[in-house]
Amino acid sequence: SSHLWGAEPRRFPPDVVLQPSPALSWRSTGGILDVYVFLGPQPKNVVQQYLEVVGYPFMPPYWALGFHLCRWGYSSTAVLRQVVENMTRAHFPLDVQWNDLDYMDARRDFTFNRDGFADFPATVHELHQGGRRYVMIVDPAISSSGPAGTYRPYDEGVRRGVFITNETGQPLIGKVWPGPTAFPDFTNPEALDWWQDMVSEFHAQVPFDGMWIDMNEPANFVKGSEHGCPDNELENPPYVPGVVDGSLQAATICASSHQFLS
Repeated sequence: SSHLWGAEPRRFPPDVVLQPSPALSWRSTGGILDVYVFLGPQPKNVVQQYLEVVGYPFMPPYWALGFHLCRWGYSSTAVLRQVVENMTRAHFPLDVQWNDLDYMDARRDFTFNRDGFADFPATVHELHQGGRRYVMIVDPAISSSGPAGTYRPYDEGVRRGVFITNETGQPLIGKVWPGPTAFPDFTNPEALDWWQDMVSEFHAQVPFDGMWIDMNEPANFVKGSEHGCPDNELENPPYVPGVVDGSLQAATICASSHQFLS
């Protein structure tokens, strides 16, 4: 463990640059840099030693290794059925059918629209009967713009205190596909229980087999939040790495946002 200057750990961003020669340059304005060296001696030993540190990967289900099909623009279950029928008629080995945001009501997680997707649950059952699996997109940013009591994932998230907060202790609100959104704090154990409940409740309606988790960096269409970010050393550190717009808030949330972990 190599300690950089600074009496206490500071969460300033490091910058890692690949040089033309076989070398990496690490730059940091503070914090603690932990260096691990895996001695092998064989490459397979290095992989084993690395996994002992970071943890072992999830073993995917066998069906996940098959042929998957997805695109934006399957605008209804009728279109979805036609796509599957075309693949079947062409003797193409379609194992898993996916949906992008088209299925959602106003692009809100854990909903489906009652226009083109009124028979959504039945469609997924049909896929299962044909020996296929189904995966749909879920963007963890949760719509916050509806009236109180109209959108359970947000209402329940606020009640349980699972969202990342701003300097005033209120949920930090950014903007993603459904418009104004709050971001789950997955360092909070309560958020894990809330997330599992939301997933389970939706699965009871639509028996999906997998979730395509997207935009969970967290990605944000505005800088930091809809009200900007505070002016402090976390938002404006003495050194900013080579990031988009030269700003830590670009396409994400405020660096000084409050989470359960810190």
